[in-house]
Amino acid sequence: MTPTAMFHNLTSLPELTQAQHRELPYVSNTDLSNLKAQALGQLRTPNPAALAYGTAFHAATLEPATYARTPDKCPWEQLEQLARQVRRNRYCRDLLYRGTPELTHTAIHTATGVQVKVRPDLLVRSPAGRRLTLIDFKTTSCRDLSHFLATIEQYDYDRQAAFYLDVLQADRFLIIGVQKKAPHNIWLVELSADAATMEQGRKKYRRLLQAAYAEQEPVCHTG
Repeated sequence: MTPTAMFHNLTSLPELTQAQHRELPYVSNTDLSNLKAQALGQLRTPNPAALAYGTAFHAATLEPATYARTPDKCPWEQLEQLARQVRRNRYCRDLLYRGTPELTHTAIHTATGVQVKVRPDLLVRSPAGRRLTLIDFKTTSCRDLSHFLATIEQYDYDRQAAFYLDVLQADRFLIIGVQKKAPHNIWLVELSADAATMEQGRKKYRRLLQAAYAEQEPVCHTG
C-alpha cells in the first residue's frame, strides 16, 4: 500500500484551538506513545512544567501576536529569547512567513478504520503548490547536534514524521531543534530525506494503530 492510500477522508479543521484539538476523540501521535508505553508496561506520566514550556514556546514562536504569559511556572525570559532567536533566523523566518501554523487535520487509517488527528507546528506549501513540507520545532537540552540526532529514535521522532507525512500526504518533514542553553544553536534535520528512517517510523505507527484497533477501547486522548 502506498503512503497516499494508507489514510483517507483527510479533513482540515482551521478553527480548532489546541484545547479543542486535544478533545477530539481520535488517535494522535501522543496517544501512540501512550500505547507503546502501555505495551511495554511503562508508566508514562506527563510533566506539567515541560508541557507548559513547550506550549508557551510554540505560541511565542508560531503565533507571537496572540502569545501571552500564563500563571504556569516557566522561565519566561529564556523561552521568549529562544522564540525571538528562531524568528530572527533567516531560514526559519521565511518558513514562518510562508507557513500555516497549528492546523488540525483528521483522517481515517485505511487498514484499520481508526480515526486519527494531527496538528503539525507548521505547514509550508511550495510556491507552485506541488510540495508540502511539515515543520516541527523541538527545544532540546542536547549539547551538540550528534546528541540531538541520537534522540530521534529515542523519542520516536521517526514515527511522528512518517505518521504526519502519510496522514497529510506531504513530501518533507523537517525538525528544527532549538538548543535551550548557550550557544543556543538551531539545527535543521530533514527526516524525510532518509528512506530507512521513514520506513522504520512507518512500521512503528502501523503496529501501534493495529494495537489501537485490537484494543477496541478508548485511549487517553491528548495533543
